[in-house]
Amino acid sequence: MVDRKRLAKIAGVVVGVMVGVLVLLLVVALIRALALEDFDYQVQDLDPGARDELPESYLKGLPEVMARALSIRTVSYSRGNYEVEELLRFHDFLRESFPNVFNSSIIEVEVVNKLSLLLTVKGAQDDFMPYLLMGHMDVVPVDREKWTHDPWGGFILPDPSSGESYIWGRGAIDNKVAVIGIMSALEYLASTGFQPERTFYVAFGHDEEVRGEDGAGQMGRLLQERGVKLDFILDEGLPIMKDTIKGMDKPVAAIGVTEKGWLSLELEVKGPAGHSSMPPLVSAVTVLSRALVALADNPQPSMFGSGPESDMLAYIAPKASWPQKLVFANLWLFKPIVEMVLSSKRETNALMRTTTCATIVRAGVKENVVPSSARATINHRIHPSQNIKEVIQYDKKVINDPSVKIMEVEGTEAHPVSPHGPDVAPWRLLTASIHHHFPDAITAPGVLIGYTDTRHYLPLTARVYRFNPTFMLDLEMSIIHGHDERISVSSFTSAVSFYHHLILKADLQISPLRFPPGDGM
Repeated sequence: MVDRKRLAKIAGVVVGVMVGVLVLLLVVALIRALALEDFDYQVQDLDPGARDELPESYLKGLPEVMARALSIRTVSYSRGNYEVEELLRFHDFLRESFPNVFNSSIIEVEVVNKLSLLLTVKGAQDDFMPYLLMGHMDVVPVDREKWTHDPWGGFILPDPSSGESYIWGRGAIDNKVAVIGIMSALEYLASTGFQPERTFYVAFGHDEEVRGEDGAGQMGRLLQERGVKLDFILDEGLPIMKDTIKGMDKPVAAIGVTEKGWLSLELEVKGPAGHSSMPPLVSAVTVLSRALVALADNPQPSMFGSGPESDMLAYIAPKASWPQKLVFANLWLFKPIVEMVLSSKRETNALMRTTTCATIVRAGVKENVVPSSARATINHRIHPSQNIKEVIQYDKKVINDPSVKIMEVEGTEAHPVSPHGPDVAPWRLLTASIHHHFPDAITAPGVLIGYTDTRHYLPLTARVYRFNPTFMLDLEMSIIHGHDERISVSSFTSAVSFYHHLILKADLQISPLRFPPGDGM
């Protein structure tokens, strides 16, 4: 006979133990979170001296230069299909606007593959490792009817709601801000007779928006042939953003330490054709549709905890408000909750897993004819903790139908994760430069979900970073590749100052870089 009192007593003990363990875990989590109050991943600024600040009189004229740059239609449509005359016009514009750069005895300017530009700024010392700053001159097409102002008008217009003036035009954020920002910084330094201690390169591609094979691809191979090895690379990435992470009142500067890979797959199903009045019991379209639904209902697995996205939360945890501080500081305990929250929003869901999207579906030629085949294109953006083979295997398992033929069209693996942290010299350099011009920003490692030209330079260094030195609100992100792209005057001039400061500061961090560094290589 069951002793109910004994069972109740045992149950009470078990519940008590479970409650005790839970309380203990929460106490440990609270202690860890409180300990962060005195901990800081942020690297403070190092003063590079009197040259550091650009004169206001110089900065004042730069927005007009940027506006002129945006008026030039350097559009890329597809590989080999660019606005060649506009790109050459942009070259002329750069020569005219930055004469000290093009006439400097220490700056060599090469035109690579007729349309890209590679600058070599020669340092005073030969035994220091060089670095590379990047940008791209081309932009994506526009739908003129959906813009408030002419995207090629070169307008600088006040915004009544913010009181700021904005420079309007395609490429304002992606990516002429880098091109004009770097050139403006170099122009000022060249005008003062400045020569860096170590050599650095500047590469401006002409076809990044269509994969960069003819621009950055050629420049990367050229540097490889010359035996160049780089300390680090800085290319375009995410801007400094506010209101993107709940519990973070301060803006976050996520520096991309890796980049998602991408994979294009073709799904094909063949079936019986015929008249639509007597359709087959299962058509090719039906089978393909089931496969697409299976992929949508069964996303690729979460990789949270195995990539930089968890590092990002650890970096911002000391500056987060409660209770987010408690959660971010104890991902070992709250990981399932964090995964659930991240999965609920498309922007954050893309950080923690390989994404799957059906982008093209084709079947049928006439309304009363049953199509004998159906095809779909699947686009994956691959998390750094996965590879192409694993993604395809997962798709096959989910679809689970041998009649669906899966063909790999084209793909690129995710980039390696670059070393990051206060003990890594290039990371210190970047974060200190960010804090100098954006003192409220919290720097953290991040994952870039798009692709950049950096893939063409990966053989040159293990330390590749992606960052856009501009400030944006979360709701403004849609203007990148969207309508009404623009940048505030203050954000643009801050970007110029950032590159100027970075170039100067790079000379302060050369002492440990005389030979290939060991911190993270």
